[in-house]
Amino acid sequence: MHDAEARAGCGSPFSQPSPLSLPTNQRIRRSAEFRAVFARGRRSSNEFTNVVAKPNDLPYLRVGLAVSKKVGNAVTRNLVKRRIRSTFTNMNVSKGWDVVVTAKPGSSDVPFTELDRAIKKTIERVGVRITEGASIQARTVV
Repeated sequence: MHDAEARAGCGSPFSQPSPLSLPTNQRIRRSAEFRAVFARGRRSSNEFTNVVAKPNDLPYLRVGLAVSKKVGNAVTRNLVKRRIRSTFTNMNVSKGWDVVVTAKPGSSDVPFTELDRAIKKTIERVGVRITEGASIQARTVV
């Protein structure tokens, strides 16, 4: 086996991005970007998450996640982040938005479908319009 093939599954530059993950350009990563969304964004919340969103000049949605240690240990926090990211991978939005989702402590205790439904409803409340024809696939996120 070629050395690059052996490393392909462990985060090497040769590996393909997962179809379930968000591309890097669709993530909010810098603290200045988070601050801008928190300062000028519209807010809404549900029993599992807080959502802050502000329009951007890009043709696509960008997502930032904030999952504190109150949610649980590292394994639990990563589970919650994977579930939230999964909600956004299948979402079609009519124009560009920056969205920051902050997970609340109870978010790890609910099934994925309930968390997914709650996030989508909350995102629509802040003004993000999810277009019809969004590809919704039934799958289990572990």
